[in-house]
Amino acid sequence: MTGHLYETGFLKKAVFLRQLIFALKNLFIHGGFLPALWGPSLLLVSTVLLESRCGPLTWGICFMLPLTVYAYDYLADLELDSLTNSDRSEFNHKWGEWLLAAYAGALLALLLLCMDPLITVLTASMFITGILYSRFFKGLTAYLTGFKNIYLGLVWSSWTTIPAMGGRSLPAHILVFTFIFLKVYVNTAFSDYKDIESDAMRGLKTLPAVFGENNSLMILQLLNALGAATLSLGVLTGLIPGIGAVAVILSSYTALYLHLKPVMDVKTATLIADLEGPLHLLLGLGVMM
Repeated sequence: MTGHLYETGFLKKAVFLRQLIFALKNLFIHGGFLPALWGPSLLLVSTVLLESRCGPLTWGICFMLPLTVYAYDYLADLELDSLTNSDRSEFNHKWGEWLLAAYAGALLALLLLCMDPLITVLTASMFITGILYSRFFKGLTAYLTGFKNIYLGLVWSSWTTIPAMGGRSLPAHILVFTFIFLKVYVNTAFSDYKDIESDAMRGLKTLPAVFGENNSLMILQLLNALGAATLSLGVLTGLIPGIGAVAVILSSYTALYLHLKPVMDVKTATLIADLEGPLHLLLGLGVMM
């Protein structure tokens, strides 16, 4: 009797827990949570380096906005994803519409609670540019090599530096903007390795497609080094506080996964690259210490 209760009680719960963990893992990877974490992470970079403050609602909006745009983008790409990224396609075919509605509802609720005209206008602008990217601007990469990476770099750096406008000078803002732009450009261009097949079907001129794997990795290493040098200049000249050295050191993480790309499978490599964004939360720990 005890054994029977053990099997129908504990083991039943264990199966439920395994299913829950599996569902959360899929939500984290295929539901857009991981790339959306770049929003609050890069906002933290801006607030720390520019010595400004943002309220908790702004942090929530900074996470929910890219999450909503990613959900929309995944739904728009379902057909192509079914050929090149079947796991993500299957997950979003089942849950995508529900997640998009939930994300959009949460984003709207946060905006209503925030009642900040600047954040509201900025969020609306970034949401529109995100949708336009999915429907229109992404296609311009068929004519301009790497255009979507430039576009995403400008969107992300604007989204995470404008709310942090505050204590530092304009040159400091320009340096932080440039650093984040290059950081996003390198990461999104690296992510193109997992979408080479689908991008080829669309005729998109991504960096890997045009320059090849080895040459594009060299270009990304140079851009990563340029971003680190830009921030180092700010620290050395006093435009940016010394904590900026942590962000410079984290550039070595980027250099490492770029260097190891040839010996890793593409899914593992891009997952490691996506984890780079949340690592910038270490700047917050540096400030508290």
